[in-house]
Amino acid sequence: MTSTTLDVTRAEITTKPWARVVAAVGGLGLVAGLIMLMVSPASDDTGETAAEVVTYASSHEGWNIAILLFGLASVALGGLFVAGVHSRLRLVATETESALVLIGGIVFTLCFALCWVIWMAPLADMPDDPARALAQAEAYLGYDDVGWFLLGTAGVAAALFIVPASIAAIRAGLPAWLGWLGWLGVVAGIASLGTVAFLGMFAWMAWIAVASIVLLVARRP
Repeated sequence: MTSTTLDVTRAEITTKPWARVVAAVGGLGLVAGLIMLMVSPASDDTGETAAEVVTYASSHEGWNIAILLFGLASVALGGLFVAGVHSRLRLVATETESALVLIGGIVFTLCFALCWVIWMAPLADMPDDPARALAQAEAYLGYDDVGWFLLGTAGVAAALFIVPASIAAIRAGLPAWLGWLGWLGVVAGIASLGTVAFLGMFAWMAWIAVASIVLLVARRP
């Protein structure tokens, strides 16, 4: 079998309808889940003292578990989306772009999931004994900033993923009605670097949502 045959076969596999749907569901599920958490009571501040952390944990028990489960599910959702984008672009992206999309996507997915695990796991397993709960809450205040650094790292990885993916899509030739979105994708990727300040998160959320829709509606590779 020649390399040409292999390339054609690979193109046919990556454009199967179910592959587009699965990747889009992963991206849209990730964004939808994050939006729901932002507008829910789960977005309340945990507080700056051990007593406030304990109060938050006891009054948000269900939400703590829900967020923790979302963090775990985000590994699958993000993985499906990244795999779908990488598969769709690998025939038009350069080797460097393809590698950056894959590496950036993997790091983004892992760091995004880990930040929620670090934030929520201690709160979901708060001891019933008041003294032990306060001690655990005091320790939590000492390392919850690690979660923010991981979220910031996820933003940097998102930029590493989004910019080359957008450039490859522009070169491949987006549908005429989507051409301008390619350059906005580059801007969104750069803006994702600001995730450490939280606002950059909305840039990569918007890009993932739009890219998921494009995966669904764009018929050609």
